[in-house]
Amino acid sequence: MIEAGKLNRIIALQRRTVAHDEYNAETETWADESVIWAEAITSGGREFYAAQKLNAETSVVFRIRHTRNINTQMRVRWGGRYFAILSAEDPTGRREEILISAKEVV
Repeated sequence: MIEAGKLNRIIALQRRTVAHDEYNAETETWADESVIWAEAITSGGREFYAAQKLNAETSVVFRIRHTRNINTQMRVRWGGRYFAILSAEDPTGRREEILISAKEVV
């Protein structure tokens, strides 16, 4: 069972949507699916060179109460930062919590 005091960050789970503009062109947008309390566990970051430039990557694990319908097509909004979901798993199998592994999208 998760201690309520550890869930001290508000995050939004967002789902990708496709909208059409006035010229009927598809535009990708993100819509909040749910806003929930979470524990954010930063698991570090790294810098690396790719395409002849320095890139940074930050990884975070979000612990939330059990919920359904989280998948890797979604993302997490935490403050003004966005994180791509790499995986979402129930570590104990008892439907108490979900651990969301994510990396920051820059």
